[in-house]
Amino acid sequence: MSGDDIKMENTDVHPGKGLGTNRTSSVHGNAHDGAVSSAEQPQQTNLTQAKSDSDEKQSNPPSQPDSSNNKMKPAPKKKGTAAKKGTKKGRASKPKSSSKKAASSTGTATGAQDQSSDDETDNGPYCICRGPDDHRWMISCDVCEDWFHGECVNLDKEIGEKLVERFVCPNCTDGKQNYTKYKKTCSLPGCKNPARLYAKQLKDRSVFCSNDHCDAWWTSIINTLPMKAASEKAIEVLTQEDFVGLLTSTADQVGWKLGDAPFGNMQGLWSNGLPTQQGVLSDEEQAFLKSSAAERLALGNEIVQYKKMMQLIDWANHRRQLAIEAGKFSKESCGYDWRLDTVSVRYQFAEWLETPEGQATFKAGKLDTPLDPELQGDPATRGMCEKKRCKPHNGWYKLLMSAVRTLIKEAATAAANKLNAEDVMRQAAETRFERRKLEKNSVKVLDG
Repeated sequence: MSGDDIKMENTDVHPGKGLGTNRTSSVHGNAHDGAVSSAEQPQQTNLTQAKSDSDEKQSNPPSQPDSSNNKMKPAPKKKGTAAKKGTKKGRASKPKSSSKKAASSTGTATGAQDQSSDDETDNGPYCICRGPDDHRWMISCDVCEDWFHGECVNLDKEIGEKLVERFVCPNCTDGKQNYTKYKKTCSLPGCKNPARLYAKQLKDRSVFCSNDHCDAWWTSIINTLPMKAASEKAIEVLTQEDFVGLLTSTADQVGWKLGDAPFGNMQGLWSNGLPTQQGVLSDEEQAFLKSSAAERLALGNEIVQYKKMMQLIDWANHRRQLAIEAGKFSKESCGYDWRLDTVSVRYQFAEWLETPEGQATFKAGKLDTPLDPELQGDPATRGMCEKKRCKPHNGWYKLLMSAVRTLIKEAATAAANKLNAEDVMRQAAETRFERRKLEKNSVKVLDG
């Protein structure tokens, strides 16, 4: 037996298979070295080579291809257009007005690299130009969910990301329900940030984007006022020092904001429409208030009479209904009472109220049989029109009620206007009086 036969004794592997091959050495780095030293250590070679063959079979089965490396990958889904809603990859996770970014994975896996290359080479089509995703800034339409280049829809990236609340593409815009909505910008000139008008809590809302811009706006407004040292009419106009002093003097109190009247807020100056101190009203103002109060009182009395007219109309209609129920009248009967002739004529109605007939009617609270002895007929229908489908009195109830309501509305409007004029005069007099006391000035009439 030769030396080579002795070296291969007690081995289950053929000399040309598995010993010193490249595939075994690539998987097990020390397998080749173990095969070389098998001549001197046959028992150790047997164990080492058998272990190498078993590991090789587990890692690379000879009858099955590698499923992780050789498995055919499905082609990535192509991003759909606006016509195919819901098929766009990653559409739900992308913000409404953010740019489309390609995947930039740096992993060593081959599948991740293929997916990244697919995203970077997205040919679309997108936008009204039906072009690809060429890494320009794009925005998604809230209606068709297609993506559009900002340049194609004439929309700047800064405005699109900050001020667009709802974007609608030109194809979906109808001017009624679907149109692009923008947020209100900050009130500071030159600022393109959205104002804080959309905060959940009312106290956090503001027409400015930040408190710093609010302070800057107030500073610019104050700078438009003249300074006391540089103004020749500092006493007659509002200066920067006066305005800042007004803000400072009210900082520890309830506070003051733009729109509040600096004067005319004296407490207890009026009682029942008349001043409690001397010198508040002039003689002309006192005469105006006195005559206006008398006119409002007269209008109030008119409204009272108009309401009595409405009561009389209701009582006449009720008397007609009782006559119909008693069988004296039919539903086509007119039932107009002659005592309604004075209704809607204020002076004649006031005279009728002073007659015994009028006093007895409102004392009883209903419209009974007339007291005039010359009238004849059934007491239940006496003084009423008995014609059927009477044309002169057709719809008398609705017509009279509508006329009286119109008179009440006119009188109430006139009284409200007079009261408003009185309040305006009182406010002006109070402002003048308080300012005169604050400035400590007075007017003297010199006889000459």
